[in-house]
Amino acid sequence: MEKKQQMNKKAIVTGGAGFIGTHLVKRLLSLGWEVTVIDNFSTGDLDNIKDLGCKFIEEHIHNPIIQTWEIPHDALFHLAAPVSVEESLSNPSKYYEEIVGGTTNMVEWSLKQGNKNIIIASTAAIYGDSDDLPYKESGAINPISPYARAKRMTELLLEDEFKTNPFKGTALRFFNVYGEGQRNEGGYLSAVPIFLNQFESFKPITVTGDGQQTRDWVYVGDVVSACIDAYNNTDKDEIKIMNVASGQETSVMDLAEAFGGIITHIEERLEPKRSVADINKIKKILNWKPETNLLSWVKQIK
Repeated sequence: MEKKQQMNKKAIVTGGAGFIGTHLVKRLLSLGWEVTVIDNFSTGDLDNIKDLGCKFIEEHIHNPIIQTWEIPHDALFHLAAPVSVEESLSNPSKYYEEIVGGTTNMVEWSLKQGNKNIIIASTAAIYGDSDDLPYKESGAINPISPYARAKRMTELLLEDEFKTNPFKGTALRFFNVYGEGQRNEGGYLSAVPIFLNQFESFKPITVTGDGQQTRDWVYVGDVVSACIDAYNNTDKDEIKIMNVASGQETSVMDLAEAFGGIITHIEERLEPKRSVADINKIKKILNWKPETNLLSWVKQIK
């Protein structure tokens, strides 16, 4: 579990003006960290962070100029990345440049600054549509989209960098993150804010297909705790890959019914039928566990 106060620590948070990043920045500041956000505000919003008391730099993470910066820090939390699977299929070069190129740039720069603790955001999309459930970090992976392939390459990057310059690196495979401040667009990965927006607007809840497809939703506050716990992990220098999830399957229909109101069905699309993580590894290594239940959270905010 994260420590209460960590005064005089300095963090770099890329994508710190985005959904998860904003929550992480707020938590770090509350723990006494000094935080510098690097964000190009393509999806993040400056209004999310400008009054929090953190520093912020507007820049693309793959810009070589970053290599000239001198910003000592104790941790790099690398969250910045485009996140649309659909867009990655139509514009793969953008995703490889920004995800792989951006991560390479940030990791090399951070190590050059003397930092030895790097946490990067990976994704459950790496598993693809496998029937080998629950997904284990040691199990089969099948990244189908350019987005997922690029994310997998960032994990391999950590492992390759480690061979020449050992450090403590953690790749956290986020499953379906939800919570306050999430955008209400972006396909089924954003089903929670989409349903919430429809509910609050007195519109029908739109469910694709029969709604029996399942996802493993994890609360953003729990994700933030996992990021900080990864930093606090006192194990020796090595690269760890861990799932960050609830470990529970929830069907889209159960989620829709939790909001209530009229439910309509729209055309089924090509998407995984089931998704659920094995979270025993992160529980064992970080002593982390999810604290918030999806359906209970929905009932509280209604």
